Amino acid sequence: MKPRLLYCILTIIILLGCQTLPEAIQDERDLTQDHTAYVEEATAEAMFLLSPDAQAKMDADYNTIYFSVWHNSEPAHASLERVSSIFKRFSFNLGYGENKRKHSPVWLKKLQKNASLENYPNTMQFAITARHTNLRMMPTNGPHFYKPRGDISGWPFDNMQISSVPANIPLMVFHLSEDKSWALVETSFAFGWMPVEDFARVDENFMKAWESGRYAVVIKDKTSIYDAEGNFSLRTSIGQVFPLVNALPDKMEILIAAADENSNAIIKRGFVSPDVVAPKPLPFTYENAVIIANEMIDEPYGWGGLYGNRDCSAMTRDFFAPFGIWLPRHSEDQVKKVGSYIDLKDLKPDEKEKVIREKGVPYLSLLWRKGHVMLYIGEQNDRALIFHNAWGIRTKDFRGREGRKIIGKAVITTLCPGAELLCLDPEGLLIKNIAALTILAPQEKTQPGQEEDVLSSKNIEASDNSKSL
Repeated sequence: MKPRLLYCILTIIILLGCQTLPEAIQDERDLTQDHTAYVEEATAEAMFLLSPDAQAKMDADYNTIYFSVWHNSEPAHASLERVSSIFKRFSFNLGYGENKRKHSPVWLKKLQKNASLENYPNTMQFAITARHTNLRMMPTNGPHFYKPRGDISGWPFDNMQISSVPANIPLMVFHLSEDKSWALVETSFAFGWMPVEDFARVDENFMKAWESGRYAVVIKDKTSIYDAEGNFSLRTSIGQVFPLVNALPDKMEILIAAADENSNAIIKRGFVSPDVVAPKPLPFTYENAVIIANEMIDEPYGWGGLYGNRDCSAMTRDFFAPFGIWLPRHSEDQVKKVGSYIDLKDLKPDEKEKVIREKGVPYLSLLWRKGHVMLYIGEQNDRALIFHNAWGIRTKDFRGREGRKIIGKAVITTLCPGAELLCLDPEGLLIKNIAALTILAPQEKTQPGQEEDVLSSKNIEASDNSKSL
């Protein structure tokens, strides 16, 4: 066969292979997308992943970090230099807006003027989120994309998004914009700009009542919580924490916060089903791990928590929260700052999988590659299995053009998702890039003000590694 003809045939095969991809990768089709399938019944009923003493220690550390913003006298991470540098970095790449048109210098100048950083910080008050909201890089809900087209450099990867923040989360407010509609705030896990209508100010009496020492934690996603009169108060998100008043067999009495007409926080009482919230910490058994994980299965991918969904690190963070295990917001810090770290980067793929299977503890271990974190859940047919919320798998066509096979949700896979794809970029194969295994265990107590800083980790000059496997 002539070389030119052979080249044309191979080109057609590759093009067809990349253009006729099935909706789901093979792992998703072949592996049961239900965590109960991977935990033996006897293990699920009897096995604790952590001893009660170890879990109690981690839960106490969790509470210290969670409420730390109400005990600081100044922002722990948001120096003027760091906040100002955000505007400088965006000036080098103005990017594109929601209309697919390039931002003008005037766009950035207006945002910078409204930020009013010449008198930073200009306030100091404690508050609590009154509803689900977002932390933003600059005082705007408008997006910033690298390119006008979607995927990876465009939608849905809005570079303004830092993190979503559920309702009733403690925070510190330390700067108001010129028009008073935006505030720079710090939560226990990130800082950024937030609309002022999304939080309510708290006083000493409120904080004392809220920081009660007895807490309930949400274990069922996206359901409603009502006040004592039956009025809607907020939507749940796994891992949300509320003061626990009374735990009854058929209902849980909790405290919930709302804003009054003057934007001050008021406390209400609500009754919630034990199917929605549980006393914190939830006993860390395999049975409970499966219940929480199955709440997240199939959830759409949400960059930085956009649209009320989770990205990879938000999923792992929220998974461990009901058990009283604190994780930072950024994927790299989750594996390097909590638990026992095992370096895998210099091992061959088969050696990595062997170590993971031998040393990993199902539902208590994290795997990490740059920009992506995964929960190790065990093995089947001699293959390690992971649960992760993933955007997609890197592909490359015959011309060397990079693309993505979109996963776009929380799935159970092997360490080689998409290995069957003809157009898979070999350098993008997940197992080749896995660099670490971390087994979570009690650590030395983290001091308030030493928590993860998401704003710095979501640098707009960073690579797109977090957007694909």
